[in-house]
Amino acid sequence: MADELGEGDGLSSRRPDRRSGRRGRRRDRPEGAESPPVFFDPSGTRWHRLLACLATAFLLLVGSVAWVLPQALEPTWAQEQAQEHLDPGYPRELLATGDTEDIPLLGDQSNPFSRIGLVEQLDGETVLADPFSDEVFRVLTEDEVATVGGSPYAMERFGEVPDKTLMLTFDDGPDAEFTAEILDVLAAEGVPATFFGIGTNVAENQELFRRVIREGHMVGNHTMTHTSSWTEDLLSRQELISTDREMRSVAGYATRLFRLPTGDPDNKALPLLQAQQLGYLHVDFDLDTEDWQADADTAVQLPALDGDGHIVLMHDGGGDRTATVAALKDLITQAESQGYTFATVGSIVPQDHLPDAEVEADLADDATALAVAGLTVAPDVVMTWLFWFGIGSLTLMSALYVVLALIGHRRQQRRVWPEIPQEDLPLVSVILPVFNEEPVVERTLTALAASDYPHLEVIAVDDGSTDDTLAILRRFAQQWPALRVLTQPNGGKSIASNHGIMAARGQIVVTLDGDTLFEPQTIRMFARHFTAQNTTRPVGAVAGHVKVGNRRGILTMWQSLEYISGICVTRMGEGVAGAISIVPGACAAWRKDALQAAGGYSHDTLAEDADLTMTLQRLGYAVVQENQAVAWTEAPMTIQGLAKQRLRWTYGNLQALWKHAGMLFRPRYGFLGLIALPYTLLATVVPLVFLPLTVLMAGINLAAGNWQPIAAFAGFVLAIHAIICIIAIRMVKESWTHLLIVPLYRIIYEPLRAWLLYASLLQALKGQMIGWYKPERTNSVLDLSALEQDREHPRSR
Repeated sequence: MADELGEGDGLSSRRPDRRSGRRGRRRDRPEGAESPPVFFDPSGTRWHRLLACLATAFLLLVGSVAWVLPQALEPTWAQEQAQEHLDPGYPRELLATGDTEDIPLLGDQSNPFSRIGLVEQLDGETVLADPFSDEVFRVLTEDEVATVGGSPYAMERFGEVPDKTLMLTFDDGPDAEFTAEILDVLAAEGVPATFFGIGTNVAENQELFRRVIREGHMVGNHTMTHTSSWTEDLLSRQELISTDREMRSVAGYATRLFRLPTGDPDNKALPLLQAQQLGYLHVDFDLDTEDWQADADTAVQLPALDGDGHIVLMHDGGGDRTATVAALKDLITQAESQGYTFATVGSIVPQDHLPDAEVEADLADDATALAVAGLTVAPDVVMTWLFWFGIGSLTLMSALYVVLALIGHRRQQRRVWPEIPQEDLPLVSVILPVFNEEPVVERTLTALAASDYPHLEVIAVDDGSTDDTLAILRRFAQQWPALRVLTQPNGGKSIASNHGIMAARGQIVVTLDGDTLFEPQTIRMFARHFTAQNTTRPVGAVAGHVKVGNRRGILTMWQSLEYISGICVTRMGEGVAGAISIVPGACAAWRKDALQAAGGYSHDTLAEDADLTMTLQRLGYAVVQENQAVAWTEAPMTIQGLAKQRLRWTYGNLQALWKHAGMLFRPRYGFLGLIALPYTLLATVVPLVFLPLTVLMAGINLAAGNWQPIAAFAGFVLAIHAIICIIAIRMVKESWTHLLIVPLYRIIYEPLRAWLLYASLLQALKGQMIGWYKPERTNSVLDLSALEQDREHPRSR
């Protein structure tokens, strides 16, 4: 048949872009297009402006950190010390002058406070002096001089607890559950206590920390992370300084009181001296309830009271403290019955070491608190939120789509289609845009010629092919009168498709790709939706069921499973809810007047089928799914080919979502506007923002041996996906061998999705167009008869 050039008949006629070259090359803004492509930057300066803004922000951040950080690292308690005594390495150097394995100990376990002093001679007497100032603690007795011997320093325990006095102390909090319960008990009994808090817990439970102070209790420093490692001097200092600043920022509370994690100051000279250098006073205990060893079902064995005064160790954090709460009630009752009174350690602390509950937090304090929240609290909060959001949204949306899909499948099975005489069937125009499809186009045409639909025309539009595609089309047209061949200069798939639509005579338009093989019933399955209206809105488009026809390895089987589950469950469910957002151009049917109303395929996105589908939804047309309209396509057989194809799809879908953002959260678009599109947006934005953090936290947890939550989440996702796949395979009677891919599905999907999202975002920010990628045609789709046999007898492959 003679070549034809279509004329406009209501579609917006746009000139082909003769400057664009061949498909597969990046194109500038199409000449003659009504609007530039979505995200396209005609000026070419967006990326440079964005980099300049990021660089400026980075420099401001670095400058701010460089200004604040030295202040935040400074000790919080000003002391009159010689400059060399302020050096972080000085405590280690001082201890090196003596025998750290055999430090003389003055005092005993009943003395609550610990410090290290230099042994010096002053006016003929042996004294114990402050290592960091000119202060003399006291003169040593003759017995103490003998105990000290030739050591240059000694450890001293000092202070006294009055008889019949209990000083309750609680370590490792504040804890959201157990600190609150302990405070309730103390408030009910009118008992004061001293809490040694961990900095990260203070940051996480700020209001609870303020409650501790508000109710009259005293607070001490238990380090930022409950560290037991004191090998790095700078980090050791910051364990104390940052906790101090955290408390100042959260509650305006400054404390010199300090307790070593795991206790035992007599054998931990270095951290004790480091804390002393910074102005802190170590507070020990002499009555250990060992509540940290008890679980929820084990009672704490309280030590007997002997009438002496004691500092009692208990815990309000670090684990399940149910037993501690119960023991606290018993201890208070027991002590009061024996005439004991309760006090905080403030009653015996030297006056110059008493906490200050009315300090004004400065910039360094607030900056420290912000950094602690960002590095310790925020990741846990975000990861917890992401975990439950992932579990909840996956469960809810999967259940919703499965139920809707089953309803849709049942409806399709039970629907009775009216018998229409053959002569009354409408003409269907099949549009086949092709570009360099020499290896496959003849098979595509042969499959169309085998269609059982009696009234159809096929319009093949050659988009400037450079191989023998046009010659094959012309030869086939000579043998098949239903085929018309149109030619045009290379302009892209959307222009070629519009060219064919404009030339179409039928009121039903079916589209497919050059490598797609229709099953004989496909066009008939499409057409019946337009001849037998079953929706309140006129049907504007029908989405078919695209299947992978070259199932020759893991990668193509993976794509096959993806197509089956995505179409049979997700799109079928969306069809029931009237929320289909993508009708695949490779297997679709359209009402021609709907195409005219929409202006045909647009040129401003790479996902022209998604763009057109959402336009029809906005215009009020119904979009439905037909699983019996089956087309077999050739999927990429290499990772590189798959990545290029999916990059175009992902970028194009982002363009379409951005272009139709006005449909989001709009009740007039029903399920599509209120649920489907917002969920698509969330599924895009959440990984973009949080994926790096998720990978980092997963790596940290795996390195720490905490793999159970990750395994549980992965197992849950795997189970949900397996259920969806089983339902989808059952619906369309596909090969059960697809289930072998389910365990591997996420291993391929997650890295691919991450790369696609970030690559698409980068291209959008740069304002560049991603070139149209057409996979290499290998003519690897199996014969339809073989594919049918594979579905019915999967083991015969």
